[in-house]
Amino acid sequence: MIFDIVKNLYASVTVIDNTNGNIIYSHNKHPFTDMQIQTKEQLEAFLKKYYNATSIPIFDKIIIDGSSYWIYRKYQNNHIYYLIQECRYWDVMLEKAESQSIIDGLTGCYTKTETETLINNLLFTFLRYQTNPFSIIMFDIDFFKKVNDTYGHLAGDYILKQLSALVKTHLRESDLFGRFGGEEFIIVLPQTKVNGAMRLANRLKESCQSHNFTFGGSKIETTISLGVTSVSITDSLLSLIDRCDNALYDAKKNGRNKVEYR
Repeated sequence: MIFDIVKNLYASVTVIDNTNGNIIYSHNKHPFTDMQIQTKEQLEAFLKKYYNATSIPIFDKIIIDGSSYWIYRKYQNNHIYYLIQECRYWDVMLEKAESQSIIDGLTGCYTKTETETLINNLLFTFLRYQTNPFSIIMFDIDFFKKVNDTYGHLAGDYILKQLSALVKTHLRESDLFGRFGGEEFIIVLPQTKVNGAMRLANRLKESCQSHNFTFGGSKIETTISLGVTSVSITDSLLSLIDRCDNALYDAKKNGRNKVEYR
């Protein structure tokens, strides 16, 4: 059964029949062996104790006896699954999955590892033949932590996903778009010098500022800061990324919602 599969992956599994609210399966491993969750009321009491709520987000963290756990709620076939696992376990699994994948699951952008590989390939060609110049744009979302704190992590994920889709409408088929960190992204523009990169960066800034990001009935004002640079014959991957990152820092230092070049 599916229950036997999931119980080997999670420290705690509780399954509710969504039609009547009854507990139909419960399995707990250390430190949850004493939970004794057999009814919906006992599950709600547990959630209230550790999360101060009987209804939780789809995916979030809780603290139990000083340790951090992910708690995950999933709907499937008239069942509600409440799944709990140590953060350390999932951090390792997610890091492994990300390193083996070239596409970020949330945004559909290239992963950081794949983006660096693609930049290295372009850089190698440029340095060897001194042809095919390129530019890069690095940007991140202004005050993104405030979005998560105010509206929740699901709203933050919504912003990341919608912003990525918006940015893609401005890119050419040859351009490369990668997620470089939590809310940090990088765009690689083959055959593009600084003037073209700056024009695109300003279009992206204005497009984001004017876009209507609405989640759960709330409009979330969203802006981005952008740094721009172009490759030179003295560059390495590290120097190229570092220079663009410094340009991004300049944009944030100068008031955010700006474009800066280095």
